[in-house]
Amino acid sequence: MDSSLTRRDLLRGATVLAFTTLQLPAADPGAPLFFTREEFQLLDALTDLIIPTDEHSPGAREAAVARYIDKTVAEAFDAETKTSWRKGLALVNDLSREKNRAPFLKASKRQQVEVLTEMAKNEFTPKTDAEKFFGQLKQTTAATYYSTSLGIHEEMNYKGNVMLQQFVGYSVGT
Repeated sequence: MDSSLTRRDLLRGATVLAFTTLQLPAADPGAPLFFTREEFQLLDALTDLIIPTDEHSPGAREAAVARYIDKTVAEAFDAETKTSWRKGLALVNDLSREKNRAPFLKASKRQQVEVLTEMAKNEFTPKTDAEKFFGQLKQTTAATYYSTSLGIHEEMNYKGNVMLQQFVGYSVGT
């Protein structure tokens, strides 16, 4: 039996060696896709303040609203979408530093609510970039939350496309 190696054997061995010794570390499955970890934590806190968990249903954090927004922004084709989210989150921290001398996540819960209240004061006619970002944040949070199983089924009690035996109706004024 001939013990000489062929060029094909050498290439096969080199390829196997390269893939076994030069493995790249696996990406952290919990890492944000677009936002930095700090930006993602801020986004998660903001969505949770907009739709918090209560006695009736889970909130935005349980519905992974921030994770969905992160994925959507990461996959956005236009640079403006990415820029507007980064800029908006920075505006939240800027406003918090101005009002509380601390970034948003270092502020107390009461101070965080005050920052959001300030951003929402002209919700229907936003004047500042922070107010405009609040509208974007709130609209995206609500649309995302109510598109999840938790939002539509647990919060809204949506039963799906089923025939009702009787029209339940609604009460005017309640």
